[in-house]
Amino acid sequence: MRNKNALSTDLRVHHGQIRHTFYSPEFLEYPRGPLWYFVATVVGIGIITLGLVTNSITLTLAFVLFVAVYWLLHEREARLLEISITQNGIRIEDDFVPFGEIEEFWIIHNPPFVADLKLKVHRRWQSVLTIHIFGQEPEELRKLLAPHLKEVEKEEELTDLIVRALRL
Repeated sequence: MRNKNALSTDLRVHHGQIRHTFYSPEFLEYPRGPLWYFVATVVGIGIITLGLVTNSITLTLAFVLFVAVYWLLHEREARLLEISITQNGIRIEDDFVPFGEIEEFWIIHNPPFVADLKLKVHRRWQSVLTIHIFGQEPEELRKLLAPHLKEVEKEEELTDLIVRALRL
C-alpha cells in the first residue's frame, strides 16, 4: 500500500498543482425537533392515505420509496469531504472534475443560511455540483476559478429554498 505522500505526488502529476484545499460536509444536517417529526409523520400518513383512498398505487409507492431513500441517506452523519482546487480542475475526495467538464460556476453566499459553490458540469446524471463553502472566502475562490471558468450570476434555486425551509 502506498503512503499518503506518494498518493499526493501522483495527484499533482495527473491533476496539476494544488492551489487551495478545504473541507466541506457531504450534505447539510438541519436541526429537527419533536414538532418537525410529528408534522412529517402526519403529512406522510396523509399522503399515503390519499394515495390509497384515490386508488393511486403509484403515488403511494413513490412516496414510500422517497421516504425510504431519504431515511437511508440521512441516517448517518455527513462525511467531511476534502475539496482541492488544482491547476487543472477540482478534486472532490477521489472524484476529479477537469475544468473542461465544467461549463460555468456561481457562488451563493448569504451566511449563516447559505454558502455554496455551484458548478454546472457536463455529466449525465448530475448537471450541477454543490459544494458547501462555509468558512471559505468567496473572493478567494473566485480568483482561483475565474481564469479557467465562466462565472454567472444566479440566485438560490426554489428547490434549495424549500429543502432548507422544510429542513430536509
